[in-house]
Amino acid sequence: MRLSDLSELQIDALREVGNIGAGHAATALSQLVGKPINLSPPTLELISLQEIPRVLGGPEKLVGAVYSRFLGDIEGGMLFMAPRDASLALADLMHGREVGTSRSFGHDEEALITHTGSILAAAYLAAIARFSDLNVLPSKPAFALDMAGAVLEVATVEVGLKGDTALLLRTNFSDEDTSVEVVLFFLPEQDSLDTMLGRLGVV
Repeated sequence: MRLSDLSELQIDALREVGNIGAGHAATALSQLVGKPINLSPPTLELISLQEIPRVLGGPEKLVGAVYSRFLGDIEGGMLFMAPRDASLALADLMHGREVGTSRSFGHDEEALITHTGSILAAAYLAAIARFSDLNVLPSKPAFALDMAGAVLEVATVEVGLKGDTALLLRTNFSDEDTSVEVVLFFLPEQDSLDTMLGRLGVV
């Protein structure tokens, strides 16, 4: 089954997994920074691969991105992305600094965004594993600061994605003063999507 063929019931099941994953990620990130970090319940939609750069502002939009493969009983990729300015704002939020403090990506900003993106992806995968009773683990994440179109091309080639649709989750990171929207793209291999939905009981 392709992502574009999912029913509303199947999308609802994936949305619930996303909600639980966001909750787990919020807990982990709050422990990391030592203060409450909230993640809004993610909105979920199916989107064509060609439309992914548009979500970020166009194929030439500079973005901060964290990519990791996932392996095990199911395989594919996770791509965490936010426009450059939003990525810097997220770094400030996670540092507990006033938004606008970070003007460019240094080692600390890159490391923090990589860690944040990998925590969110890992929490989503952990929720999938829990509810589907599948063994699935993320690989080491990789950070990129590049144009959205270029990031997407590298990620889809890496996954070997043969379909034309991805699952898009939008969520907001926030504390008492700041809110930053980010997106997470779930790019499962086609056979893996069938396996996962079967285990979730919504084939």
